Amino acid sequence: MTGGETQVTSYDIAIIGAGMAGLTAARLAAADDTSVIVLDGLGVGGQISTVEGITNAPGFDEPVAGFELGVTLMAEAEEAGAEFTLAEAEGISPTGDGFDITTSDGTLLRAGAVIVAAGSARSILGIPGEAEFTGRGVSRCASCDGPFFQGKRIVVVGGGDSAFDEAAVLSEYATEVVVVYDGEAPTAREDIVRALAAHPRVRHRPQATLSAILGDTTVTGVRVKDLASGAENEMPADGVFIYVGLRPHTTWLGDLVELTPTGHIVTDEHTRTSRPGVFAAGDIRHGSAALLTDAAADGTVAAQEARLYIAAR
Repeated sequence: MTGGETQVTSYDIAIIGAGMAGLTAARLAAADDTSVIVLDGLGVGGQISTVEGITNAPGFDEPVAGFELGVTLMAEAEEAGAEFTLAEAEGISPTGDGFDITTSDGTLLRAGAVIVAAGSARSILGIPGEAEFTGRGVSRCASCDGPFFQGKRIVVVGGGDSAFDEAAVLSEYATEVVVVYDGEAPTAREDIVRALAAHPRVRHRPQATLSAILGDTTVTGVRVKDLASGAENEMPADGVFIYVGLRPHTTWLGDLVELTPTGHIVTDEHTRTSRPGVFAAGDIRHGSAALLTDAAADGTVAAQEARLYIAAR
């Protein structure tokens, strides 16, 4: 670097995000001496890193811890030749040679193609007590905080895979786990729904939502609203674990690619976005089922498409 110029490091493909989609893409994109850089400010694994037992991980016959899965996929990608940096992408600008990526550590990367697999953050309920009691009874990580609720009463909010997987983990510690969801039936996988239906310490509260989380210094209960009647009642609880969907990490993209009103990236069936050379994979993509198998499939397709794009330039 000379004077005030910023040093630019160039790669064939940059992958934003080190979750299932990004790590799968990294392993496949780095083949045949294609240079690949993976950026993630939180380390490898993404949302899966906080899950204690993943039962639907591609390539694993037995449940695997999310952290272990992330480390395994990273090792495979590094063996293929991918590089990793602990930094977030803060912006992407098209250039004549591809795309310039500004990062949270102040470096500037240049890539011929970009795969956006930055994932999503847990959605919030936006109710009284949620923010106030986060870390004091409100959590979004059963494997992290479950042991603190040994012998306690827990409410899990959400009817999808994450909610039911985490409820299964929490049932190992709690005396009672109540799963609250707004539908007539949960949307989680049939196997985990069936397993929890037979669990003596787990009960369901369908067609309901929380209107408030109650407490003093820590959580002592919740206010539950019945969606059919509109009636509300208070329920004692020592902990509340919230899994009500995901918000895509796309605000930093600006107008680079077309987004839906919810912030998801619009793609075709080949993970191609509205911007040639930019691809999207995982639950950040509009229409994603937000399952690990789908994220891995997205990563596979995105890697193939990015390599084809690079080769055709």
